Amino acid sequence: MSKLKVKKVIIFKHGVSYYILEGNLKGSDNFELEFKIDEMDDVLKSLFVLDTSEKGYISSISYDAALDTSQLLKSIMLNIPDINSFTSLISQIKGAQVNVTISGNKSLSGRIMGIEESEKIVKTEKVIDKILIILQDDDVISKHSFDEIKSVDILNEEIKKDLKFFLNTVIAGKRKDAKKILINCESGGKDDVERNIFVSYIRESPIWKTSYRLIMSVEQATEEKCLLSGWSLIENTTNQDWEDIEVTLVAGMPVSFKYEFYRPIFIQRPVIKPPKVLSVQPTEIEEGLETERYEDFAMAEAEARPAAKMMKRAGVMASRPLPAPSGTAGLGTMRSVMSDEAVFDKFKAQTNIQTKDLGELFEYNISNPVSIKRKQSALVPILTEVIKAKRVLLYNKNEYGKNPNVCLEITNNTNLTLERGPVTIIYDDNLAGEAIIPFLNKDDTRLLNYAVEQAVIINHEVKSENKNIHKVSFGGGNATEYYFTNQMTTYKINNKTNDEKVLYLDHPKSYDYKFIEKPIEPEETPNYWRFKLTLKPKAVINFNLKEQREISSSYYLWNWSKEDFMRKTTFYVKQKFIDANIETQLKEIAESVQHFNELKDKREKLYQERDMMTDEQNRLRDNISVLGEDNQSVTLKERYVKKLNDQENTYETISFELKTLDKEITKLNKTIDNQMNKLKA
Repeated sequence: MSKLKVKKVIIFKHGVSYYILEGNLKGSDNFELEFKIDEMDDVLKSLFVLDTSEKGYISSISYDAALDTSQLLKSIMLNIPDINSFTSLISQIKGAQVNVTISGNKSLSGRIMGIEESEKIVKTEKVIDKILIILQDDDVISKHSFDEIKSVDILNEEIKKDLKFFLNTVIAGKRKDAKKILINCESGGKDDVERNIFVSYIRESPIWKTSYRLIMSVEQATEEKCLLSGWSLIENTTNQDWEDIEVTLVAGMPVSFKYEFYRPIFIQRPVIKPPKVLSVQPTEIEEGLETERYEDFAMAEAEARPAAKMMKRAGVMASRPLPAPSGTAGLGTMRSVMSDEAVFDKFKAQTNIQTKDLGELFEYNISNPVSIKRKQSALVPILTEVIKAKRVLLYNKNEYGKNPNVCLEITNNTNLTLERGPVTIIYDDNLAGEAIIPFLNKDDTRLLNYAVEQAVIINHEVKSENKNIHKVSFGGGNATEYYFTNQMTTYKINNKTNDEKVLYLDHPKSYDYKFIEKPIEPEETPNYWRFKLTLKPKAVINFNLKEQREISSSYYLWNWSKEDFMRKTTFYVKQKFIDANIETQLKEIAESVQHFNELKDKREKLYQERDMMTDEQNRLRDNISVLGEDNQSVTLKERYVKKLNDQENTYETISFELKTLDKEITKLNKTIDNQMNKLKA
């Protein structure tokens, strides 16, 4: 059996790797691969095998079934126990044709009849001797002690196959989580020609992880650059050693999924009973579709989207280097024996990588051969570049306390796409801190915060005030008054160091607020205004910002009385918010509204009077209904009836007045609406 060797591994970020293996062989032979049960689905759905020779070919690919050992062994006639295996085997193949070799190299052929046991005394101990009984080809029955038997050759091919299958299944079952794939290769008649076999597949694997080192000297800090060294953590979780293989790391998220391919799937089929009467019936056969009349819909090719820039590239500002935090241990004095250029050349020499932009994916192809033993991991260098970097302070009142963060503002001016990962920052051979590099496209700029500057203290104060009304507008029956709300923020900044600092001050954006006073122009980020300040040594400054927002209050004109109209109109005229035309319209509306309210009050009083009269009439009718026919009752009835007649006349008069008022109020309501709709300022 020949052996395949791993030649290349392509590791993705979504939990799978693509493996390429190669092997050489002569003649007909096979290759064996071993996988875990959980890996078989991915392997089987993606397995590709190619014999690159002219005549050779792959005859078949077989693999262990997805069944337990006990289930597999049910399909054969043999069941050999761990003890007395030979005796059990002979007993189970009774009648099989065999060749038996006994002591003295004598050979005999025949059929197995069975086994007998006899007792004999060996050195005063009783021993059971097992005897094989054979019906020889000359029809003679012979007996042979197991001690005499040297070998037994089973001539029945089916029994041989079952025996081999039993033993292979039992040994494979010892590794319950392992399944084998057997690739059978045929030479095609060219047995003396060495052929190359190519195999590829995908399998589940850990994602590759990236970490960085940002190394900056004092001289590089003044030049606003640093050395970026990137390393990838690669894990070989397979059962094969990787020896001098090619490794490619792919950043991106291609579609990937698990598909149940390995285990057998049975579906329940319907049971159809045969008909009792079989007869042939004419059927109507559908006419074929005329496919030439239908055209496939062709989708237009989408335009490639440019890489989104999440932040504007920051301008360059000079700054003196900040000292490393006190108490950090030195990481070596590289620059005491090597210059910055020599350090870069040394790192660059160990990094040999080619990159490829695949649109939605980005590929790091590690050119230097990689060797990793099975079940081990390794750190592999994937990047050594000098990038733009400068040290700044960053303060955000919503996220930090009184001290700003120390940051490196880096720009990816390389030709690579940088994956997200942790970064260790080394300044002047000292540990300066740690940060996270986000996903960076080419020319993207990001701030990495890695320490706190305790020698710079920033406090902030916020005050707000509402200003007087400065404008009024009319529309939809409303008067809207506008006024400004001012918000003043003061940042009190104290630089206690003897060094000049560059401070990025992130001021939160407030809804609808606009700056009316600001010392310098800011840059804009999605949620902040970023002001870039240079702090002189021992400087104590106030950085004042003033923002303004316009707020409005609306009033429904129908709710105003004549007094409200006159008071508001006088104020608007005095403030010169309205002209004489609007003033006249407002006064006319005030008169109309007053008249409208008077009519409504009058109508309300009439409704109340009529309701009281209705109650009185009901009372009189109740009294009349209980009176008798005596003289006194008759006199009272006449009096009540006269009063009812008088009230009925008054009731009719009130009802007429109410109808007249309703018409007048409706008409006046439309008039006022028209007046208000014409009112615009």
